[in-house]
Amino acid sequence: MPLYEVLGMGLLFVGGVLFVNGLWLLGYGDNRDVAIFNFLTGLITFLIVLWWAFGGDASDGTPFNAAGTMLFSFTYLWIGANAIRGVEDQRSFGWYCFFVALTAAPTGYLVLLTGDIGLTALWWVWAVLWAAFFVLLGLQRDDLTVPVGWFTAATGVATAVGGYLMAAGFWPWA
Repeated sequence: MPLYEVLGMGLLFVGGVLFVNGLWLLGYGDNRDVAIFNFLTGLITFLIVLWWAFGGDASDGTPFNAAGTMLFSFTYLWIGANAIRGVEDQRSFGWYCFFVALTAAPTGYLVLLTGDIGLTALWWVWAVLWAAFFVLLGLQRDDLTVPVGWFTAATGVATAVGGYLMAAGFWPWA
């Protein structure tokens, strides 16, 4: 399968879970329901990571693609675990988000060098989102929950649209 179509399949679910997680931050949703969707998305993206990292000639992915996608997998598996356990103090996860934001920003630049402006924009939006989660959770700025919730939901919509276009073979535009 072509790289973008596999990526799109994962990003469609990432977009969906971001939308649901944003609504969850706004008070709409149950921890256990959100945990299930996060676990599913984490598993789907992890299977893509395995395919890209170890798929050999059958995969168009690279270890770099796998590493970037693993940031998503671990994010959603961790959110799912915290949701199902009812973890209140998520500072450790917030600091993980700081690490991911620092990784996502230059990843966007490297993608820009390939000429894919759309995916570059997504990487930079995700970097801002992960930075927002760092501030919200790592620095415990609960006063920002509502704007971070709306930004998360909006990022989910943009990610799902991009993922859908990739999975359907309409991305990148050439």
